[in-house]
Amino acid sequence: MINTNIIPARNLQKSYKSIIEEVKNKKQAVVLTTNNQPQAAIVSLEDLEKLHIEFQELHQKYASEIKRRQKPAQE
Repeated sequence: MINTNIIPARNLQKSYKSIIEEVKNKKQAVVLTTNNQPQAAIVSLEDLEKLHIEFQELHQKYASEIKRRQKPAQE
């Protein structure tokens, strides 16, 4: 699980430099909220790349499984 820090979205405008540095250096994602509801997340490029690779691997795995199951049974 990615470490997260939850902050109001309005804080991003005031403190964007320090927030981005924290995300990059501490590998700690930031979840932005409006009215205490999550709206968006900021993650480091490294974490984004890892998530993208994991997604691609899972997609390939399950796409192959779906294709295998869709093949008509040979008699």
